[in-house]
Amino acid sequence: MIRFVLLLLIAVFVVWCSTSVPIGKYTCAGHVKRIWSSDEAKDLKEGVKEKATSKGTEETLEKIHEKTAPVVDRVKRGVEAGVKEATESDAAQDAKKKATDAATSAAKKKAEEATKKEIDRRAGEEL
Repeated sequence: MIRFVLLLLIAVFVVWCSTSVPIGKYTCAGHVKRIWSSDEAKDLKEGVKEKATSKGTEETLEKIHEKTAPVVDRVKRGVEAGVKEATESDAAQDAKKKATDAATSAAKKKAEEATKKEIDRRAGEEL
């Protein structure tokens, strides 16, 4: 909290100085305003705007898209393959678990039957 208050006070002090302390004929804010409204700055702003919306920029963006599209497609295919493998792995694990459970149940059933037969056989011998 103290840090925030300190930074806020510094920001207020900088703004106050830039708007009220003269540097030559004008304050810092006055200089920035005059520079920003100069013909050269206006030309610069217009040039940047034209370049950003020009045909050359569109061509450059198309080239970038052409170069990166194969990479994006490979990544997309890789992700899809990973998802497919994960879902297949889950299905395979479920099937494996069911098979294991079925085998375990069958083995227990056979063991119980064998135990009963052995008990019956021994009981018959004792008589």
